[in-house]
Amino acid sequence: MDMIVEAVEIKPQEYIEEKNLLSLEEVFDRIDKKFIDFYGEYGRKIVNTRRSEWNKDEIVNLKTM
Repeated sequence: MDMIVEAVEIKPQEYIEEKNLLSLEEVFDRIDKKFIDFYGEYGRKIVNTRRSEWNKDEIVNLKTM
């Protein structure tokens, strides 16, 4: 049984622009805003309840929406 192996060159990302990096709060804000847009006021209540629980457990410190 013959086997052919080829070398593949992997190019690392040269740089990461700072504007592409988001904080954890910014990521959650984007996700939660889409959730609230879809579910309306009921979605806002769900998001704020979850954020309050996380703040109480000191997982993260997020503002309510």
